[in-house]
Amino acid sequence: MPTNRRPFFLVFCAMFLLVALLPRPLTADAPPATDPVLEAKLKEIDARADKIKDYVARFEQQKYTALLRKPLISTGVVRVLGPVVRWDTEKPDPAVLHADAKEVRLYYPKQKLVEIYPIDKRMSDLAASPLPRLATLRENFAFEAMTPEQMKADAGTLADGPDRVAIRLRPTGQFLKQHIEEVRVLLDQKSAFMLCVVTVDKEGDRTVIRFSEARLNTGLTPQDVAFSPPADARISRPLEAGTGK
Repeated sequence: MPTNRRPFFLVFCAMFLLVALLPRPLTADAPPATDPVLEAKLKEIDARADKIKDYVARFEQQKYTALLRKPLISTGVVRVLGPVVRWDTEKPDPAVLHADAKEVRLYYPKQKLVEIYPIDKRMSDLAASPLPRLATLRENFAFEAMTPEQMKADAGTLADGPDRVAIRLRPTGQFLKQHIEEVRVLLDQKSAFMLCVVTVDKEGDRTVIRFSEARLNTGLTPQDVAFSPPADARISRPLEAGTGK
């Protein structure tokens, strides 16, 4: 989970992963991928993913920026249940990112601070379904086939194996184009979940998130992904500052 305070990028990463981790079958009118081989693989992934109800995994995030020689690294656990995703960062500093289709809440225990960011309607559309669909991603991105080897530098050994599918997504709408250059995704075709996602923003900063120890259909309950900040935590709504809202 990101620990830097770049609201849109945080929201985008949370919502994109909420969509991509648990895809649903493609709708009949969903535009096909331009590559027929990629299209066949995506349909197989969709068929398998329809059986996924919840998801738990460990993550490692590396944030690369032009200002730092070394990446910022954070690790923790992500849990997904329906339209709710919760990221619990353990290192280097504890933090919680809780997102649903309405808002993202960021909790910083050391500061006893909760920041709340409403999700723009254009972003909430990406997470409208309880188990979001690849078809929804296709409404917002153009798909391009990649080889797993092209993600080797970011995904490492996760790119090895016969069941890997790599995709490049480029935003098609002006709203996302303002912020996102591209997203690269490495999927496991057999298990139908994400292994690695690389997001490049318009400033050239790159965020790499790798997943490990993934478990599906563990029986998560709403309480497992719920978030209630301590009573003494300060609440901040940065995007509403100075607006009178």
